[in-house]
Amino acid sequence: MQLQKTDKTTLTSEDILKYMEDYERAQVPEYDKLWQYYLGANKAILTRKSPGPNEPDNKVPIPYGRKIITTFTGYAYRPRYITYKPVDPKDEPKETGVEKAATPAETYIGELQETFNLNGEHVKTSRAGRNTGIFGVAYELLYIDKALDAAAAVKAEPRFFSVDPREMILLYDYSSEPRKAMAIRFYAVTKDYYKVEVYYPERVDTYDRKREEKRGKWALTSTGSEPNFFGEVPVIAYYFGDDMQGIIKPVLPLIDAYDVLISDSMNEYDKFAVAYLMMKNFGITDPTKKKEAGSFASALAGIKQKRVFEHMPKDAELAYLTKDIPTGFIEYMSNFIRDQIHVQSHVPDFTGEKMSGASGIAIQRLLFDFENVVSSAEADFDTGLMERIRLITLLYSKAGRVVGSPYMVSISHKRNVPLDIKQFADTALTMKSAGFSRYVVADVMPDDIIPDVEEELARQDEDSKAMMPDIESVPEEEVDEDGKPVETDKKPNPFEKNPFGGKNG
Repeated sequence: MQLQKTDKTTLTSEDILKYMEDYERAQVPEYDKLWQYYLGANKAILTRKSPGPNEPDNKVPIPYGRKIITTFTGYAYRPRYITYKPVDPKDEPKETGVEKAATPAETYIGELQETFNLNGEHVKTSRAGRNTGIFGVAYELLYIDKALDAAAAVKAEPRFFSVDPREMILLYDYSSEPRKAMAIRFYAVTKDYYKVEVYYPERVDTYDRKREEKRGKWALTSTGSEPNFFGEVPVIAYYFGDDMQGIIKPVLPLIDAYDVLISDSMNEYDKFAVAYLMMKNFGITDPTKKKEAGSFASALAGIKQKRVFEHMPKDAELAYLTKDIPTGFIEYMSNFIRDQIHVQSHVPDFTGEKMSGASGIAIQRLLFDFENVVSSAEADFDTGLMERIRLITLLYSKAGRVVGSPYMVSISHKRNVPLDIKQFADTALTMKSAGFSRYVVADVMPDDIIPDVEEELARQDEDSKAMMPDIESVPEEEVDEDGKPVETDKKPNPFEKNPFGGKNG
């Protein structure tokens, strides 16, 4: 997929219908297919032609698309594993019991975090990461909750939600660095009735799209227009690389081959289970009664019940005809195709033998290829996250709220990998010995161990103070103007040396 571009600033009804029809014909079927593979309803095997009415026809879709997407999402986009911090964090925590004024960056991050909490940001961000893995692209739409009025008692709140890529057409201009020109969102109410929203920088136009009964063609009817307070197209796009290709698509043929192998293996089992009885010089009915109606069925029922053949002649032969199953070949091909799915998708199998019992360092080596893919995807994904923050900040400014800059925000990603606590402890000790600050040493630890760095450092300070012994101060000796000691009622210390020799007293 490539960016769709236009040199228009406004779309007519005919333009909108044309964009939607082209998108539904060229792109939506591909997205539908990828979504079905994610759900485990693999299209190729489920639509395979039956071999014949008397042949076994097992269709067993293996949800491998879901497996690799779940692994990818859980590793790179687990909820709350993407965090937002000030660009210039303090190396030292605040002093215990002393409240310091927050920096502008900290105040701005706090405001953003409040907006994120109201929006369920950790869930929607994880969902956007998942969609990039499936479709190669994910979209979010921003809107305003409550009135945009700086003097109002209720402040305007930026809201955002995930949009199905099958329901969004984002158009760019032809500049060297393409900018968003407009967006078309359309979603079905019924089979023949769609709601359509067209987002321009200055306004949002709405339409009803209905199929005409007589001609069967689509017609677009305007239903209104509202101002766009963002002043920009309020759509956030997350792309999986410039080719916008997710993880599933390159390995679809391998998944199809795996489905065929498993399904045909089940067919072979069915053929094996249907055994044919071969009899020589022998009949199951009494020769004198075999012409009677129902005699054969009655004799067969008796054999099934008793599980024995009675009155067999001496020269009779009985044998079952079955078909051998190539179990060795099936096992080899199953392992080979599974391995290739993981190799070609770059997503490791955490349930495989290689990962079982491996140390933290060994797992890191096994994840090298996967980490290359995830790091590149993460860099592209951060572009969308920064665009989300920028548009939210734009609304803050217009609503008279706390204003900051997206450049004040540092986006931090942590990986969801099996934890080797001893390894992290050794790393922390090495970093501390090398002169790294306490903040950096604590921040490198996984969130499962240290969820809040500032809180951890404050606890360390409290522990340090609790371990220090209480030492009473010794009062200084009083002297007169000439520098001579002044006599006081202070009792002599028996442990002080007597200038005349011996001990006091």
